[in-house]
Amino acid sequence: MTKYEIFPLVLATIEVEKSKMMYLAGCGQTVTLPVVFFLVSGGDKNILVDTGASAAAMLRAEPNQPAHDIQSFEEALSKHDLKPEDIDIVIQTHLHHDHIGNTAKCRNARVIVQEAELAFALNPHPLFAAVYPQDTIKGLKFETIAGDAEIADGIRVLLTPGHSPGSQSVAIETAKGTAIITGFCCIGETFTVSPEVRAAAPAWEIYTPGCHTDALAAFDNALRMKKLADIMLANHEPELMNTTKIP
Repeated sequence: MTKYEIFPLVLATIEVEKSKMMYLAGCGQTVTLPVVFFLVSGGDKNILVDTGASAAAMLRAEPNQPAHDIQSFEEALSKHDLKPEDIDIVIQTHLHHDHIGNTAKCRNARVIVQEAELAFALNPHPLFAAVYPQDTIKGLKFETIAGDAEIADGIRVLLTPGHSPGSQSVAIETAKGTAIITGFCCIGETFTVSPEVRAAAPAWEIYTPGCHTDALAAFDNALRMKKLADIMLANHEPELMNTTKIP
């Protein structure tokens, strides 16, 4: 089986209340989080998981959530001798604005998304309409799948709804085990519940991702990913700002 290396590429930062990543925890605490896409290297295809977004794109969707650019999509790829047109596959974990901002630039890529996610994105509930930019979504040609699927040797997508109706996580085989890129917005602390909380709620092995369309599914699927992962890559984990390569 092919073994891959994963490069987290940070485009921007956002400032959010921590409870957006950890339901019923961290209320009133503001944290600075990275907006990341991932380059998966090691096979015969150039594969990205998500494509991130610029601060301007995120501010259009959420004007009250501060966002700051670090580098452009093109600058991030150039550090790996790539251009957007060199990308063969984009795996979209979900279709929120901060995950699809640069996908249209990858004009030669297969863009893989869950059919349930695309259906919801094209007709979102009013509560979530702002985070599904219709001009961007309708301008893309997607390859839809339904459920878990192998994308390439050693790379699988796992349907993990809850954060959104069709969010998918990505399981990638590496030299040090299975790395899971979460398809739901979270941080590392989402998977580490304090002893005080466990004493009050023993079944809480994790926190529910704070932003969700289905809290129960969000909890169940986050817990499932925790149990599957040898390496957990929470997609808004602050430490990704200091991480160049996994493993």
